[in-house]
Amino acid sequence: MDSNSETGFASAIEPGWRRRFRIPWPVVKRLAALLGTTLIVWLLLRQIRLTDIWQLLVQADARWLAAGFGWYLFTNILRSYRFAALMGIPGVLKPVCLLPEMIALSFLNNVLPARSGELSFPYLMQKQHQTPVGDSLTFLLIARIFDLLSVAALFVVFAFRERPHLEPTTGRAMMGVSLLILPILAVLAVLPWLGASGFRVGRQVLRHLRVTERRWGQWLFNQGRQMVGAMSHVHRGRTYGRALFWSVLGWLTTFAWFSAFLQAIHMPVRYPLVVVGAALATLSKAVPFITAGGFGAHEAGWAVGFRLVGMPLETAIASGFAVNILTLLASFIFTGLAFGYRWVRGMR
Repeated sequence: MDSNSETGFASAIEPGWRRRFRIPWPVVKRLAALLGTTLIVWLLLRQIRLTDIWQLLVQADARWLAAGFGWYLFTNILRSYRFAALMGIPGVLKPVCLLPEMIALSFLNNVLPARSGELSFPYLMQKQHQTPVGDSLTFLLIARIFDLLSVAALFVVFAFRERPHLEPTTGRAMMGVSLLILPILAVLAVLPWLGASGFRVGRQVLRHLRVTERRWGQWLFNQGRQMVGAMSHVHRGRTYGRALFWSVLGWLTTFAWFSAFLQAIHMPVRYPLVVVGAALATLSKAVPFITAGGFGAHEAGWAVGFRLVGMPLETAIASGFAVNILTLLASFIFTGLAFGYRWVRGMR
């Protein structure tokens, strides 16, 4: 099949509007994220004044800001140990070598639309640690599954513990999140089988399109094969147990930095209630197409979550924006420090 016939086949299977305007899918994805974010932010900001957020930030307590920054750094250290567990990196201190990549991943996910920062991780891991792209993608996928599992479980546990202090509607939220845990566990149980099945389907599609002889087709084929191998390699109870342990610790410290930032903007909330409120914000960000710059879905989920703990709507919205801005600031500062350190080391 020549290149013209391939183009014709691809055009035939594209939706009509995309065929007419020739909009690449990555552009569509980013536009959807930006438009979704704009709509959500506009709806939220209609409930408050921008000066409310500004006042919270300019009057922030420097001591609590420092505590929040410390928890942010410690969280990324714990994330380094989680990836080290998946990658099989031994030792007590050696996993810390992954810290710059963890900070960069957090920063890019916060500033790029539709969680496009995830794409940076395989590149950074290959450049800095010579980790194959397929392996990095697998470790990232499994880490995200454990993130969902950890946050959902923590929400259920803390909401059950604090149920006398929560709104009556929290019961329905607990039920919904509890039901989310079952399919997550099922996916983890059969992940190598899912990976192998997906690889077989992808291979058939590539062969049907006759692109396996092309360089990019072979690259996709090789990455898929690497991912299947990596899924089988890490599919062990001990490895999953260690990854879950570090994931839970990482999210407990994530909620600690949220709690510190709330203290900094003079909105103290008991830590268990912060877990309940912020967990819904975190789960809402799992939908990747409606967030850009870290804004949008996070604030909507934050407002819903902190309404469950009794916070007034206007206060919940303003605090969500303020905490997210402080998180972006921490992410920016530590990313600069991490890569400044890498640059200085490279000059030696």
